Amino acid sequence: MAAKSNRFDELIAAAESQPFAGWDFAYLMDRMVEAQLPWDYVVEVLERLTAVSALLDLGTGGGEVLSQLAPLPPRTFATEEYAPNAPIAARRLHPFGAQVVRYEAPMENYAAPGPPRPNKPGLPFRDRTFDLVIDRHEAYLSAEVFRILRSGGRFITQQCGGTNYLELNDLLGIPRPSYEPWGLEAAKAQLQSAGFEQVSGREQFHTTLFRDVGAVVYYLRTVPWQVPDFRVSKHLGSLREIHRQIETSGPLKTRAHHFLVEAVKPLTR
Repeated sequence: MAAKSNRFDELIAAAESQPFAGWDFAYLMDRMVEAQLPWDYVVEVLERLTAVSALLDLGTGGGEVLSQLAPLPPRTFATEEYAPNAPIAARRLHPFGAQVVRYEAPMENYAAPGPPRPNKPGLPFRDRTFDLVIDRHEAYLSAEVFRILRSGGRFITQQCGGTNYLELNDLLGIPRPSYEPWGLEAAKAQLQSAGFEQVSGREQFHTTLFRDVGAVVYYLRTVPWQVPDFRVSKHLGSLREIHRQIETSGPLKTRAHHFLVEAVKPLTR
């Protein structure tokens, strides 16, 4: 019993002390195992980079994904809200000629279908600036993306759906996130209402395994929207039960929810 208790304490302590920078989940390698999506976001974007001269990456994190698209278009910009990530992204992307801009992202899409609110400025770019806007897991305003795209410009985004990992909320005994309805159809409707056409996408529900409770804690620390104000001390009993379940029955199974959506700004007539 003492050995099991020590194991729990060690996993929790390690997860709480581990720093997080950029959008790098290497710490969870082989501990949080997600089934492969039927599409590859990087491949999807690369297929759309032909003839693009101006590119914007929303919520670049540490620039990990954008750097994989090099060589980049002549005018490439990236936004990032999280202050510690911005210099990391700038250092990574500078050799590729991309500029990083600090920008406070809007509230999650399920609650922000319209134009920016007075206390939430729009994207810091002029109208009709970009040929392609890309976004991996960042909140966005459809109307703002529409505004900054050129005629015939394209927007492609991969998003976490609203039912992503809801089992974690259930196991911790807290309400499910209010963005549960956020999914492909909701995103398509938002984009169409903003004026986009040729709106299409794919959606996937699949299994993710958490192999130890430390992986659960680290994940919840890095994605605060899943369990707002998450602290180990608040959920210690539930985390012990998760640890017991994993030790007894094997990895914790949760359901992941992702979708990919693409939209085109109509040609100006």
